[in-house]
Amino acid sequence: MGATPLDGLVMATRCGSLDAGAVLYLLREGGLDADGLTDLLYRQSGLLGVSGLSGDMRDLLESREPAAREALDLYVHRAAREMAALAASLGGLDGLVFTAGVRENAPRIRAEICARLGWLGVRLDAAANERGAGRLNAADSAVAVWMIPTDEEVVIARQTAALLDLAE
Repeated sequence: MGATPLDGLVMATRCGSLDAGAVLYLLREGGLDADGLTDLLYRQSGLLGVSGLSGDMRDLLESREPAAREALDLYVHRAAREMAALAASLGGLDGLVFTAGVRENAPRIRAEICARLGWLGVRLDAAANERGAGRLNAADSAVAVWMIPTDEEVVIARQTAALLDLAE
């Protein structure tokens, strides 16, 4: 994520990284003003905008609509691209951690992302992935692959409480 939640990975309703020329096109040719463009990029894009069905990955995984598969393919492509870029910046990859919705609900998406990262030495244990085990990598994987539960609300509450204590 960059300066705003619009940058980076495509999300449920947010577009993710976007060519600046697309924004100019939407302003000039799409008849959108700043408010309309904001609504489009934050609330009508992402998995929802590509699929035309839903921004919820669970719904898309259950759907047989080609547009649902297209949205999932975009997500997998973008996730693998972002991870590969990070690996290039870091000079390699020791571990890969899945959290949140993909961790909890999408063994198929995890498998597809890991398959695209095979050139980095990522090897997934298919049975562990399906079971939702904590450690997901195969024995011959050069990269540790983990599923770690997250509770974003608790983290936000703790950080807020810590800030409030500092303010007193």
